[in-house]
Amino acid sequence: MPPIVATIYQETDAALIFFFRLTANPMLGYMLGIAVLAFVCVVLGDLTIALALRCNGDFFHRDSLELVRMQNKSLLALRAGDKKSYQACNEMANDSFGKVFFSQIALGASSLWPVPFALHWLGGRFADVAFLLPIPLGQLTSVGYAFTFIPMYILVRILFGHVRTRLPGYRLLVKAAVHDASEMETMLSMEDVFPSRPKPSREGRAELKANKVC
Repeated sequence: MPPIVATIYQETDAALIFFFRLTANPMLGYMLGIAVLAFVCVVLGDLTIALALRCNGDFFHRDSLELVRMQNKSLLALRAGDKKSYQACNEMANDSFGKVFFSQIALGASSLWPVPFALHWLGGRFADVAFLLPIPLGQLTSVGYAFTFIPMYILVRILFGHVRTRLPGYRLLVKAAVHDASEMETMLSMEDVFPSRPKPSREGRAELKANKVC
């Protein structure tokens, strides 16, 4: 391990283990340390998404515009009975959807990169620590550090998602590039292009049935 990497690891290790030793109660200190570690992972992941949006936000916005535009054109071509244009626009809309979909998947995955490092660090520190289950699950009577970290990470991520917009400094830090909303078309649906006939009321159906009888 290069000296600079070893130094960074030692400094990080000392900073993280501090919270685990903050209280005299070992279990309370452990849960506090797990919560702090989960919070650090959530914030780093959130900042990673913000950085990705800062660097590639224009590309994401362009793909979203293309998706809506081609979707609308394909539906309008379908209404006009232009099968060739419909197929061409629909194919381009599918390509744009694939780009947008996998971009969102990549953004979501980019926020998880600190988790493996956190689990690796926990393995080095707490690999021999076992937590007895109050109710054994078959032959499983105890669990390790991952059983405590992963639920805590999910909980912290949910809670942080509710309060992050209320942090002025943090909100400015993760603020993405603002695009002109007028550029985005309203995505049409099948009901917009092919409006269905209104269903007759109960009285209307009775009258229609009477007319058929007559």
